[in-house]
Amino acid sequence: MDAELPEPYRCASRVHWDELDPMGILHNARYQVHAERAVGAFFADFVNDADLFHAVRRFEIDFRRPLRGQGTMQVELWLEHLGRTSCRHGFALLGPDGQLLASGARAVVKIDPDTFRPVEWSETWRAAHLSRLRTKPSVPI
Repeated sequence: MDAELPEPYRCASRVHWDELDPMGILHNARYQVHAERAVGAFFADFVNDADLFHAVRRFEIDFRRPLRGQGTMQVELWLEHLGRTSCRHGFALLGPDGQLLASGARAVVKIDPDTFRPVEWSETWRAAHLSRLRTKPSVPI
């Protein structure tokens, strides 16, 4: 691990039977849900209500291999970009044996709740992202 980078942020995410398709494979639309849950878990400790008012601008995902059956996957997050009003997280979904299932990115823009125009992130948001997230994944993508 690079000495200047924080530990990877990982969140366990449980896969339930009702997320599986008829072949017993995690349905493709559910990968995004698990990535979103990890982002929500990361935000839970430090985000104030004003910073939660943001809109997803882009969500992209590359599928590598299927996850078969129920169990727990790990979702790793890292910071790809932090601008004045936007933020992009990279993510990797890892199977029980650490194999890469999917990877992608999620970009958001903070918006004013009254005008719906972009506004700057709080210093708390910026500091938490810069101190708690790596700027690159810890797994090969």
